[in-house]
Amino acid sequence: MPVLLLLLGLFSFAALANEEPEADEITLPGLIDLGILGTITGDIELGFLFMDGNTEARGWRVATEMVHDTVYFRNRYNIQGRVQNNQYTDTTSGDITKQTTVKRYALSGQSNYKFLTGTQSFFGRGAYAYDMFGAFRQQGSLATGYANRIYEQQTNYLDLETGPGFAYRESAAGNTTKGLIWFLAANLEQEIYKGSRFRQTFEGNVSLDGENSMFTSRSTLTSQINGRLGMRLSFSAHYNSRPEGSLETLDTETSASLVYSF
Repeated sequence: MPVLLLLLGLFSFAALANEEPEADEITLPGLIDLGILGTITGDIELGFLFMDGNTEARGWRVATEMVHDTVYFRNRYNIQGRVQNNQYTDTTSGDITKQTTVKRYALSGQSNYKFLTGTQSFFGRGAYAYDMFGAFRQQGSLATGYANRIYEQQTNYLDLETGPGFAYRESAAGNTTKGLIWFLAANLEQEIYKGSRFRQTFEGNVSLDGENSMFTSRSTLTSQINGRLGMRLSFSAHYNSRPEGSLETLDTETSASLVYSF
């Protein structure tokens, strides 16, 4: 499923690349100019969940990403979090039960050292994720390798990355695994209309030791509302090749959020 989403994103990219907008039609996001220290760009995403009835739910999702670009380095930082509390009402007895059903956060940092034409680079990456109710309670990974920005026009781009790494995982049952992985990633961002941008990301940790292989795909469509404020629709899919017990191999999430870009 994540691979299919990636292919759909690449097909969208190919179609849009054949109809490139004029330079004056491309909407450039805000950049913070640091002079000789390069530029910084990014956004803060905030979404809320409200459900009423026999089952009441309150939750929020927050994510932020920042890209620091210099002549020789491109650094990317990402933080995500989601918490959801459900309240169940027994229609017969009237008893109310409150329960936290989602509690997770993740953070990652990556630095790319540019060489040759600047489109090719070496990267180093670290990531950590905690999920109280997921298949894995904790996950951590380190990876390094080669990256290539095979397409770039204004703020539109397609990056491909690959290289070896190491992963550590603690399952919901408390079992821990660690071993070598091969990291794969693709990042596509393309303006599809003035003020609207499509982004497709894909990450894969392929186990080299016969343990779990993990794949994550996220598709987003962001539309500018007013100035730096926008609305984002997103669909995420997380695939685990060997879940414990009767857990499903695929988890999906659909969300709508407000986004502030800087």
